[in-house]
Amino acid sequence: MKMAAQNNRQFYLHHLYFLAIILTHVLSSNVFIESSSTMYPFSCSDQVQNCDSYLYHISDGLSIEQIASFYSVKSSNVEPITHGLKQDFLVSVPCTCKDVNGTQGYFYDTFYSVQSGDIFANVTWVLYSGQAWEVPGVERLFIAGDMISVHLVCGCLEVEAKEIVTYTVQENDTLTGISELLSAELTGIENLNERFTRNPNLIDVGWVLFVPREKNGIQAPKQGKQHHLTIILGTLSAVTLFSVCSLLLFLHRRNRNHKNRKEDPEVVNKARNATFESERPIVYSSKEIDEATSQFDERRKIGAGGYGIVYIGTLKEREVAIKKMKSSRSKEFYSELKVLCKIHHINVVELLGYATGDNHLYLVYEYIQNGSLNDHLHDPLLKGHSPLSWLARAQIALDAARGIEYIHDHTKARYVHRDIKTSNILLDKGLGAKVADFGLARLVERSNEEDAVATRLVGTPGYIAPESVRELQMTSKTDVFSFGVVLAELITGQRALARDNGQPNKMKVLVSVMTAIFRDQDPETALEANIDENMKGSYPMDEVYKMAELSTHCMNEDPTNRPEMREIVQKLSKILMSSIEWEASLGGSSQVFTRLFDGR
Repeated sequence: MKMAAQNNRQFYLHHLYFLAIILTHVLSSNVFIESSSTMYPFSCSDQVQNCDSYLYHISDGLSIEQIASFYSVKSSNVEPITHGLKQDFLVSVPCTCKDVNGTQGYFYDTFYSVQSGDIFANVTWVLYSGQAWEVPGVERLFIAGDMISVHLVCGCLEVEAKEIVTYTVQENDTLTGISELLSAELTGIENLNERFTRNPNLIDVGWVLFVPREKNGIQAPKQGKQHHLTIILGTLSAVTLFSVCSLLLFLHRRNRNHKNRKEDPEVVNKARNATFESERPIVYSSKEIDEATSQFDERRKIGAGGYGIVYIGTLKEREVAIKKMKSSRSKEFYSELKVLCKIHHINVVELLGYATGDNHLYLVYEYIQNGSLNDHLHDPLLKGHSPLSWLARAQIALDAARGIEYIHDHTKARYVHRDIKTSNILLDKGLGAKVADFGLARLVERSNEEDAVATRLVGTPGYIAPESVRELQMTSKTDVFSFGVVLAELITGQRALARDNGQPNKMKVLVSVMTAIFRDQDPETALEANIDENMKGSYPMDEVYKMAELSTHCMNEDPTNRPEMREIVQKLSKILMSSIEWEASLGGSSQVFTRLFDGR
């Protein structure tokens, strides 16, 4: 695991474009490749071989008795701790220096009875908050009915006044917040986790940190400036009095202005909504979700992906799409919820609400009737769709570009989608495109975007930018690269990554196809030979060529040479207008042509 980043770099030098051989079996699935570990063992000290330590258990609905059972401790060893607006737990365990399959460090061993369908990743995240050390070949040990050892990372210090808490970073955590939560000095956390805290302002969900907790809490200074304290208290009292008066005045005015307004009988869960500021989605009950989907009737299933299953349902007489996710996918759930609550654009799928319950999480979206762009491009007739015309493709390209441009440049915070692909672009009744699935989206700063680094490689094979493989870079230009692949799919009708018909044992990468076209002595002829046959020769070659050029610019190996999404939108607008003129010259009557002049 520690050498994974170097291995990725070496692999890239041979043939980067996108793990084609080793990812043959996951053509259409999302991929999470641990390129840099989220956890390291705590090195042993010669002075301390064992100690009492704590493991932080992120609440997933288990009772104290169940938690104690999974950690092989008494219930009295499990104590609740308040994290923000929810309750988690600290589990006291004996921590010992030992060798685990060649790795020496402090560990606590518990035992787990393997259930049918279990895999290591699910067990460690759902039951042990991602703190289990993975040994080579662990999946072979997961035989239903067997009892296996689970090695949990812990730590010991030579300083008796402190004890180590193994802590897994959660959504919205900061190092300062963690230090306050666990009564630890900030510098102490940084010193024990130097691999992760070189930039204290950047920590990622899932990192496992060792926190040096003060046994007696952080002591306030005994000798101080009492006169200074008196001034502070006096100032606070005055501010508090002013605030109370302002609040009373505000409430009086609000009641006077709204005395005829009736109260909503449904009280929204304030604890859950606090995260999402003023842009709050509707909170549905799990009962409403069950009824909307007829208890998740299989006939209502309309899609499935790496993070959940999507069902069509009806809520308050409106057709909706409901994504059902396992509670172990809370990271993706909250990521998508946080992003879509703040994004409102005609070319971005609209989030209507959410629900939780029964070990599942649910996201409720507007229902987009025509499915994904992927379904319309690849074997459309088999999926009940007519092949897309050139004008429809040009309009879809522009719509999707506008949606991505919006999240890059026109929101208060800049977001990177990180999984742009044809299956994440949905089409409405008029073939208008909307960008969907923000489960991997991440916030990046506008000022220092080039410094944004992910902790693992994410995305879908065939769409992943080279710098993501080499250096785990996470910038808006990684989305631009993926969008370039989408443009290539619109032109050629070929998949981003597919088996080569000529050599079935090899993979055909669309990026390489486009590169070869523009290296050809006659690129226009080479391009024409690769244009999607479903268009039956009906397209303006000049505009197709311009889009193909734009596609290759987006897929430039050097991210600094790729265009910004706003430039892409401008170029696609020109391509679309020229295509409309071409269609009009033929007496155009296509669905997209009609939509353009009727107004969307």
